[in-house]
Amino acid sequence: MRRHLPRAAALLLMTLLSAGAAFAEEKPLVGIAAIRTNSPRATMLTTLLEENMARIIDSTDSFKPVNPALLREELKRFGCTEERCMLGFASEAGMSLVIRADFDDSDDFMFLSMRAYGIGVPYYSRVVYQYTARIPMTGKLGTSGYGSIMEEHAGIFLSKLFARYRVPLFLEQGPGAAFHVGRSVSGTFDAYRPDPEGEKRGIRGFRKIGAVRIKNGSIPAPGATHAGDFILTGFRELAESMDNHRYRMKKEIVFRKPSPVEAIYALLITGPASATMPILAPTVGYYRASDWQGLALWGFNLAPYLYLEINGLANYWANYYNKKKSTPRDVQAQYYFGLYMLCAGGATLFVDSLAHSMIEKASNYQGIQPFMGNALTAGYLALVSGGAGHFYRGDRLWGYLYYHADNLLLYFTLREFLPDRKFNPLTRTFTRAKVSKLRAYSLLSAACAVKIAEVVHAVLMRDDIQNGDIIDEGYAVEPIIYSGEDYNVSLGLQYSYRW
Repeated sequence: MRRHLPRAAALLLMTLLSAGAAFAEEKPLVGIAAIRTNSPRATMLTTLLEENMARIIDSTDSFKPVNPALLREELKRFGCTEERCMLGFASEAGMSLVIRADFDDSDDFMFLSMRAYGIGVPYYSRVVYQYTARIPMTGKLGTSGYGSIMEEHAGIFLSKLFARYRVPLFLEQGPGAAFHVGRSVSGTFDAYRPDPEGEKRGIRGFRKIGAVRIKNGSIPAPGATHAGDFILTGFRELAESMDNHRYRMKKEIVFRKPSPVEAIYALLITGPASATMPILAPTVGYYRASDWQGLALWGFNLAPYLYLEINGLANYWANYYNKKKSTPRDVQAQYYFGLYMLCAGGATLFVDSLAHSMIEKASNYQGIQPFMGNALTAGYLALVSGGAGHFYRGDRLWGYLYYHADNLLLYFTLREFLPDRKFNPLTRTFTRAKVSKLRAYSLLSAACAVKIAEVVHAVLMRDDIQNGDIIDEGYAVEPIIYSGEDYNVSLGLQYSYRW
């Protein structure tokens, strides 16, 4: 049963009006309330989160924030912290969106959960977007550092919320037979009509009646629509602008201004870094940064290529070239692949061993990280060593995908272009077998195509400097065990999506 607090709502409404929440501005009114905290640190973050969310919302010029401190105090004063009571309260106060935030302090991590509820058409107090983040709390962070973290998560949440949120624009009678929607929008939109009977039955309180074409907010040919019908429009462009602005601002905080000199430094150290990678990456890189996940991935993914490198460089000279023996194509391919790994290919995992910890520090606002965030450096590393540009950006998944794709394509391309060399003891010369030009050039084309895509991708992609981990995006893939009619147990996967 929903609790109704008419007096409390009236008091809150008067407070909000006196605080400057003008309802006549025709902007969706957004309420923000951080309800649950379990530590003094979480209480401090509550204030920072609310202040940043209110500031960001007000800066959009499309929404109007309710004073979050007043809203939170009024809700707690009247004991209206449960979801149903809070939504009824928001409806009586004339809000379009209400955001609830909860903090859970777990020592090294802070769990932040936020839900945005749409009030009225078309959501009827349902969840528009929910967001759960695990925020690392290690390291020394002052008030400015905590403020930057809360500002970032507020920006991420609001940009994703506004990308999903839809607001109704009602058709109003204009001069003559024309209609307008009170906002300068253009395009073809689905038109809807309120359905009070449907709302009484507990289902959606509106129905689709067709499509309408709008130009600069006007409808010259309304067709079957009439005053009181509405369209739904969103704020996707605003959301994209907010997201891009947030990313640019954080790069300016955690990285230096990019310089071409940094790419020259990368060029000079590529050879030494590649040659010493098997020794320096696990010691100076992963072990020093306590990156145990990276160390395990390094050992597992490097093993086959390190074997090809060592075997190719040692076996070719010791057993074939010096002894004038017939040389199979695999031996030659391993030799030249070993040269590549020695001079450039090993730079990939050397970059990962250093860049991952620097990207992690940048994501947590732990100082300015030198030599990072440079698109030119990312492009160069992607060009000379498979996956290095993506490791430089902080993306291990793409890094390892390109690392394996480049190495395998390179090895098999070399193998096709290097036919068997047969030694004739009578003439003391080598003869070469024929090669399949179709297979050779097909593999070469594939390798070039992958390399071009890799370089472009590395240059254009963002650095992975987002703070914390978003652990709830509304979908999940889980294992499942079930039994059929014959009582046999079966294993499978299930996918769920929260909409």
